[in-house]
Amino acid sequence: QVKVGGVMFAMVDHVEGRPAVALKMSCEQAAQLRSEHKDIVPSPNLNKAHWSTVFLDGSLPDSQIYYLVDASYQQAVRLLSEPTRQQLSR
Repeated sequence: QVKVGGVMFAMVDHVEGRPAVALKMSCEQAAQLRSEHKDIVPSPNLNKAHWSTVFLDGSLPDSQIYYLVDASYQQAVRLLSEPTRQQLSR
């Protein structure tokens, strides 16, 4: 599990024998990405509306994976209290 300020935003794992990362994202973003990419699927064992599994050995370019990880991090940071966000920026 990868957390920021106690809020999980990523989980690295193997899914169906493939290296993968589960990322938190908006419902809209998840639906769009899943329809566009076969290597982005609903995450098993997590809230499928908000968590998507991104396979790391598939067709997605590294730059897109980095973008999705950063977007998941930013979404988690938005959930933190203002004092906690300020501590992160120090």
